[in-house]
Amino acid sequence: MNDDESPPTRRAWLRAAGATVVAGSLAGCGEFAPDTTTRETTARRTETTTGATAETATRTETDPTQTTNDLVEAADYGTVVNVAEAGADASGGEPINPILEEHVGDDTLLYFPSGRYRLDEWRVTGYRNLGIVGEDAALVPPKDVNYWLMWGDLRELLFAGFTIDCRGDNVAPVSHISVSGGTNAVKDVTVRGHRRAPRTAFEVAAADPNADLRFENLSLPDGSTNGHALYVFPDSVGRLTFRDCRIEHWREGLYAAYHSGPLRVLGGYYANNGIEQVRVGGGTNGALVRGVTVRVDNPKQPQHKPNMRGIWAEEGGSVRIRDCDIAITDLTGTYSSGGIVVGQQFGEAVVENTRIRTDADTLAVNVRDPIESMQGQTVPSMGALPKRTRFRARGLRISGTASDGRAVRANGRDDCQFENVCIQHPRGSRDGISVTDAEGCSVSNSTIDVSGEAVVSESATVKTTELTTDGSC
Repeated sequence: MNDDESPPTRRAWLRAAGATVVAGSLAGCGEFAPDTTTRETTARRTETTTGATAETATRTETDPTQTTNDLVEAADYGTVVNVAEAGADASGGEPINPILEEHVGDDTLLYFPSGRYRLDEWRVTGYRNLGIVGEDAALVPPKDVNYWLMWGDLRELLFAGFTIDCRGDNVAPVSHISVSGGTNAVKDVTVRGHRRAPRTAFEVAAADPNADLRFENLSLPDGSTNGHALYVFPDSVGRLTFRDCRIEHWREGLYAAYHSGPLRVLGGYYANNGIEQVRVGGGTNGALVRGVTVRVDNPKQPQHKPNMRGIWAEEGGSVRIRDCDIAITDLTGTYSSGGIVVGQQFGEAVVENTRIRTDADTLAVNVRDPIESMQGQTVPSMGALPKRTRFRARGLRISGTASDGRAVRANGRDDCQFENVCIQHPRGSRDGISVTDAEGCSVSNSTIDVSGEAVVSESATVKTTELTTDGSC
């Protein structure tokens, strides 16, 4: 199964990928690297009805209905610990770190029943097949903390079913998650609370080529004044997927440009973030952005939300943007360089079956001229210039009340192609497609009904075939 198909089953989140694992440290954060001393594997324990534990050398059957929810199956773990029954305070009164430190280990599920759990800084490194799963459970970080979850060199991690409550004063912690092999998932996690400190909510990495890290139903709805939502470290080289996530009103949204492994952003809602809603890279492996909804329609604190791009392909070899719905309808107090932006450091881009609405006078699609030298450039995901820099659009629909500028701009991209494109901007003097400094470009089987010129070329050759200038999208 690949990420173009149906979502993986519940067990697929938990089972090992069977890949050879290379031990690593937390990507980009050497101070959180695992201890170099040998760590004994935590003895497996079987939970009793009284909360006591008995060591066992083999997997013991447990009743999943007593300790787990539909996010996880207890049978996938040798040890299952109900942290509340083990002594963790579920009222939010006392920190639960001593209980977690006692029971965390390989092949272990830490199950959090409904409650509020105070959790101080927690370092977790070097474990295999570790589940940290809640059911209507809230984790409450301390105030005035920088790094909070310091998780690295993990394999087959499941972190699921939590609200991270950051609504207290000066509560703005960083959750750092780095995995070094296997199939890993962060699933059904919500971060609540508006962030004023300049700290990122999540810093993540799939730090080995054999590592698979997936985020599903991650929700960050409350935004920030200064902090960023999610940043992917340049050391991230494995397979990275974001499925059905929600990020709104942050100073920056999903920042995955420096990831050099396969990258997928599937579904989800990204709205009113500064800099970008979704920023992708993918190195030479390529990126897919499919079924994503992007909105810039309510720019809160616009002084802290500069250049509210939609989908930004900043650096990498290739990207395919499919079946997306993008709207930029309000840029009061700020600006945007486009609904889809292909950066100068990016290679080939394909946009398919995507709808863009622009009621503000900004570009729907902005394809910038590619760089010709790496000198003076910072391109963490690429060791060399992209070999291909062509741009193609098929089934693209652009409409709205924008009345000035142009809908599409393509600079310096030879052989750019626009096929079955519809652009409708009846107001003012707005042009359709503008091509500059490019050879061999074409517009075919398209409708461009605009108040300005349908196709504008400057130092470029653009062939038009079956182009209609009257119609609707």
